[in-house]
Amino acid sequence: MAEKEKLGNFTREDAPEYEDVLQCMRCGFCLPTCPTFVLTGRERSSPRGRVAMARAVAEGKLPFSEAMKEEAYFCLDCRACTTACPSGVKAGEVMEVCRSQVHQQQPLPKWQAGFRNFILQKMLPDPNMLEISMLPARLYQKLGIQWLVRHSRLLKLGPEWMDKAEGMLPELHPPLRPQLPDVVPAVGEQRGRVAFFLGCIMTLMYPEVSRQTVKVLTHQGFEVITPKDQKCCGAPHLNEGDRSTTRSLAQHNLDLFMALEVDAIVTDCAGCGATLKEYEELLEEVGEHDKLTAFRSKIKDVSEFLAEQGLRTAGLKPVDKIVTYHEPCHLCHAQGVSRQPRELIKSIPGIDYRELNEASWCCGSAATFSLKYTDESQQILDRKLDNVQLTGAELLVTANPGCHLQLAWGLKQAGMSQEVVHISELLGMATPS
Repeated sequence: MAEKEKLGNFTREDAPEYEDVLQCMRCGFCLPTCPTFVLTGRERSSPRGRVAMARAVAEGKLPFSEAMKEEAYFCLDCRACTTACPSGVKAGEVMEVCRSQVHQQQPLPKWQAGFRNFILQKMLPDPNMLEISMLPARLYQKLGIQWLVRHSRLLKLGPEWMDKAEGMLPELHPPLRPQLPDVVPAVGEQRGRVAFFLGCIMTLMYPEVSRQTVKVLTHQGFEVITPKDQKCCGAPHLNEGDRSTTRSLAQHNLDLFMALEVDAIVTDCAGCGATLKEYEELLEEVGEHDKLTAFRSKIKDVSEFLAEQGLRTAGLKPVDKIVTYHEPCHLCHAQGVSRQPRELIKSIPGIDYRELNEASWCCGSAATFSLKYTDESQQILDRKLDNVQLTGAELLVTANPGCHLQLAWGLKQAGMSQEVVHISELLGMATPS
């Protein structure tokens, strides 16, 4: 394979494609959709501004500067600009690639790089290590230490991100991965056979959500296979610029899941689904094009899958709640799944559905953005919470763990009464045990 030609002031490895930064027409359709531009009014913090900077680096007109680094990470990667762009410019994906360039061109101090590499290359790819790593946090809650820390307000003395991170912790339970049977049979007449991609955050922080996902799928007539050897999808690595580890994880998951005879590969994590659907691009140089195309066609968010198959509503119990829906960015913008969750919610008997104004506007979570940029994240979140308040809803439904953490924390901080639930939990409420 020929060595990739150096692109301006980008390094050869994991540089954006020149065509990706060339096709921006600077029409401005992206500007009102970009939370960071709306927040700052700063051109360089808009999608077209970021792409223009990347193009200047690619053409050798600018060095890969501190400003380029800042914008690569200040981008929420919410992909709203991609939805709005008439030319198909993927500014979020360009910034993802630029994060890889950051670590090549402006490496961290040795101790920070070592810690980062341990998390990304050792801990996250190892499900057993990940599960063990959460034991201290569960003990922290079970032994009452969390209660003491929160009531002492000790964390207020430290960095703001630390107080927020601790405050976002949901009630933790043992991980779901070791508990789930390898195969859970369909209930009633079988309609098909699916594999379940169980995300890292889901098994560690929201095991009950994924338990409900399996319950709903089986009650809808699908046999569910959960391979225990699956690994992290690679989303955290893409977010932090480690594309090499992402490709290694992608190859592992590709081989594992494609060895199964299933109709679909279902996930209940929007971030995982978006990343899994990007394996085709990430691994294009491997050459397994037919396999990658088949894999991508099988990846389905649980709401996408159930809407395609048709929800069996006979026997569902009424859920007498007022409900609204926040669209996770990586579901509606990255995957184009927007109509399906609403259809499912409205099909549940008893539901009073209220549409959320700016439902697809980012909640300000965006992986580690909410901790790196706490003030900006809060302002983006406040806009979302104001719209939630106007609906009068009792339940705020979403479909991604990052959104779930951010929204639940925000509602609690604001003293609002709404409860955040995953769409699988809502469907689970209606599904007989």
